[in-house]
Amino acid sequence: MEYKSRISYLRDQISKTDIDTLFISNKDNIRYYSGFTGTFAFLLISESKAIIITDSRYTLRAEEESPDYEIYKLKSGDNWIKNSTNIAKTKIIGYEGDHVSVNLLNQLQKKAEKINKWKDFSEKITLGRIIKSDEETEILQKTINISDSAFNNVSKKIVTGMTEKDVGWEMEKEMRELGAESPSFDTIVASGINGSKPHHSPTDKLISDNEAITIDMGAKYKGYCSDLTRTIFIGDPDEKFKKIYTTVLKAQLISMETAKPDMTGEEIDKIARDIITFEGYGEYFGHSLGHGVGIEIHENPGVGPNSKNNIKPGMVYTIEPGIYIENWGGIRIEDMVIMTENGNNLLSHALKETY
Repeated sequence: MEYKSRISYLRDQISKTDIDTLFISNKDNIRYYSGFTGTFAFLLISESKAIIITDSRYTLRAEEESPDYEIYKLKSGDNWIKNSTNIAKTKIIGYEGDHVSVNLLNQLQKKAEKINKWKDFSEKITLGRIIKSDEETEILQKTINISDSAFNNVSKKIVTGMTEKDVGWEMEKEMRELGAESPSFDTIVASGINGSKPHHSPTDKLISDNEAITIDMGAKYKGYCSDLTRTIFIGDPDEKFKKIYTTVLKAQLISMETAKPDMTGEEIDKIARDIITFEGYGEYFGHSLGHGVGIEIHENPGVGPNSKNNIKPGMVYTIEPGIYIENWGGIRIEDMVIMTENGNNLLSHALKETY
């Protein structure tokens, strides 16, 4: 990864403000801007300094993974925030207000009294990740391929008598065997009426004949996430299931194919929502159409009813309409796409049923 250009992006952003130093504490942003994969570190970035603050557990890893950074080795009892900001000659600092707790901020301010102001700079730090590079896209495609293959392999083996937990474990195990570092989130397996709960946690409920199963899963590979949802049916689906499934699939495909660069997330969401509403199920589609995916499973850009952001070439996001009816069940279909100059390119290719 080209971390120098990412540091340059941050320096360019603070050059447009009165902030002279950035303090980054979110582990995903630390990984994105430095390459560091450990669990304890902070970054300080100014016009002339790029410092990674960590302790003896991770010093060697920081040297290997973050060669563009000067290492500040934190020791017990050390006033590291005061000392490191003195090195950076910090007067006004930008921090991640959506990550730093009130208590931590108060502690930092007390220990570094010479800093004049602390300003929330969360949005610009996070937005630096929104356009994916060619290298990131290649990693994302490999990550997506893992979850696609895992679904294709395991879904064929699902039989009555298995529990939701059994199916979830088989999916996670298969992703690991295919090269995933871990699942990108807790796998969702919702069978029968449990499908009415979009984020149902797998239980010991047995898979029965003649019921739907919604499986929402993802892999993590080289720090990047995938997100995939399929709804399958065990047995012979009735007409109600077929109609609702066809409605969801139609909404997904048309919104995916109609979306163009510079449309807002709100406009893309409306394409799918209007189709579902026209078919009489609008009240049962309660969540946004999609979300960005990258180092985090949910990140920018937003694709929902109130998403004013423009979808630009290089943005990777999900399209995942769903219909959920209490005491009946639910259906969701989700794929990842990347916006190009000519519209969306589909990235995920797991088996998708038609009824």
